[in-house]
Amino acid sequence: MDRRHLIAAGAALPFGLSAVAAARAGAAPAPDEAEGTVQVAQTTSARATPTIYDYGAVGDGVTDDSAAFSKALAAAATKGLMVIVPAGTYAIAKTISFVSTQDAGKPWGLQAQGATLVSTITNGTDIMSLQAVNTVRYFRILGAMKILGSGKDGNGLRIIAYGSSYFFYNVTLDGLCIEGAGLNGLLFEGNVFESLLVGCFFQDCKQNGAVFAQSKGGVCSAITVVGCFFAQNTKCGMMATNFDSTYGGTTDVRIFGGYCRDNGSYGFYYNNGTSSGAAIEQVGFENNCRSLSPGDPNGAHVYGLVQMRLRNCTGYNEGGGATYMVRGWFSNLTVLDNCDQSSGGAMATTGKSRLAQVNGNAAGHVLMRQSGGGFDMVSGTGCTWAAENCYGTSPVGTLNLKTTVTSG
Repeated sequence: MDRRHLIAAGAALPFGLSAVAAARAGAAPAPDEAEGTVQVAQTTSARATPTIYDYGAVGDGVTDDSAAFSKALAAAATKGLMVIVPAGTYAIAKTISFVSTQDAGKPWGLQAQGATLVSTITNGTDIMSLQAVNTVRYFRILGAMKILGSGKDGNGLRIIAYGSSYFFYNVTLDGLCIEGAGLNGLLFEGNVFESLLVGCFFQDCKQNGAVFAQSKGGVCSAITVVGCFFAQNTKCGMMATNFDSTYGGTTDVRIFGGYCRDNGSYGFYYNNGTSSGAAIEQVGFENNCRSLSPGDPNGAHVYGLVQMRLRNCTGYNEGGGATYMVRGWFSNLTVLDNCDQSSGGAMATTGKSRLAQVNGNAAGHVLMRQSGGGFDMVSGTGCTWAAENCYGTSPVGTLNLKTTVTSG
């Protein structure tokens, strides 16, 4: 989708004399009669960075601070501010809400210093919701912030841009923890793209840890996730999907490092697979599909349609039902490169743990390279496969690290 020609860039002063002049605006030379010298009068002063208390927050863990956060976000977006949120506990009884009123092209958001937002919402509404009805860029939550759900609220943090005319992008979430939300921990919905998550934690949510979804014609894409953790969510750790249709959806979610464990369903779920340029890399998976029994043929750490790319990933299972590292229905090339699936406990007892389950149509092909754990196939599948320098059990016998075996 070509969005860039629709997005206007902000103007900036050129670096040089004009910038220097602007920096010195209001400063004028004045004679010092006593010394006979010329001095420069200082008329510029640094602005104090606002804190959440400047917008009415109390931070005692009892008084409802939701209105203060809503005011702070509105001011931050309009003025290009990072509002400091000092350490403390902030009670949230209503949705912290932001809806854009103009384009936002300067960095803005919340700079947290050990803040915990505790939701007391019980009517299913979101804890924090931001929506673009303009072009909104550079929102960020930085530092140390935890959003703790009540379990009866909605999404922990929801960022929305419906349709193809509104844009919410260049989001950065760094060090954000979301726990116990009544729906998803994080939801990017619609035209939310070119954004970054670093060192974030999503756990104990009643649905999924994080969701990246096409919605109402908006295309969610170019999401980079670095060193994040997804644990103990009722459904999936992470989901890339489509709210507009049964099939299709977000493909460009690139995940580097981190860990995904003890989720009720799949660790990661890709409704449309990973795009050719996206991959899951150096992620550890453990005991996912907790809602299934060990050895269940429907269980996996990662599920995808169309095609998947995984590199340097490990999967382990004891009590969960993640029989496979990867399963799905493939109609294109799926690659597992230097990946490994192993088991212990009840899963090992079943003898069914495998790296991959091969399934799909005749256009699908599963390529396993330098990987361990073996694989099996769904009966009657048209999907082909190849195992290069792999080890483990397969339908054609034990794989050998020094050989390549194909389906023919």
